[in-house]
Amino acid sequence: MGLAILVTVFIIIYKAIDFAAGYNRYKSSNYYHSTNNSYLSVYFDKGLNGEYNLYQYLQPFETIGCKFLFNLYIPRDNGKTSEIDIVMFHPKGLFVIESKNYSGWIFGNESNKYWTQTLPVGYRRSYKEHFYNPIMQNVMHIKAVRKHIDDTIPIYSVIAFSDKCTFKDVTVKSNVIVTYYSDLQREIGLKLSEINNYSMPHKLMNATYNKLSQYANVDDYIRFQHIYNNK
Repeated sequence: MGLAILVTVFIIIYKAIDFAAGYNRYKSSNYYHSTNNSYLSVYFDKGLNGEYNLYQYLQPFETIGCKFLFNLYIPRDNGKTSEIDIVMFHPKGLFVIESKNYSGWIFGNESNKYWTQTLPVGYRRSYKEHFYNPIMQNVMHIKAVRKHIDDTIPIYSVIAFSDKCTFKDVTVKSNVIVTYYSDLQREIGLKLSEINNYSMPHKLMNATYNKLSQYANVDDYIRFQHIYNNK
């Protein structure tokens, strides 16, 4: 057997073992139990894959009693819905997290309506893609959540980008967290260290979680309506 064939066989075996190990981790995660997404859908769907990767960075918060909801479709006053990637329930408040599983270079100012993703496409050539300001996007998400929870509960805005991208010129002056997946645990930890004037009662946190959970794991019709209404 030639060296090239041996290397190919080794790579196939390695990927099979890695896939199996990833499957076992996934099936035992709260992400799976919360979303019921199949491992294959998470493995191949870019958005779900980024969301699951982000959750893995947040998983340590579960050890202190935090809970998570994923893919919520929250009703708004105009009859439309807000699609929210992740809500983390912490005794010091709710963290509404927008996940951006992007690569390339990211340019954006908090006051700009659109940000820019720049991707290389060849020698000294690049392709630019514009996307709606994620900070503004999360403002709408938080407004939707606010209408369904107790007014006293603080809500914090978080925008998390994949480590596959690089911030080239991202300007944020407010208290919104804009960071990479791998830095998210640290950034949220810093935010929590600043909060000393609020502690959510356990009963209220469970009630809020239960109330918002009705907007997770929605059927295909609601997903279709969301896409149709936001064209």
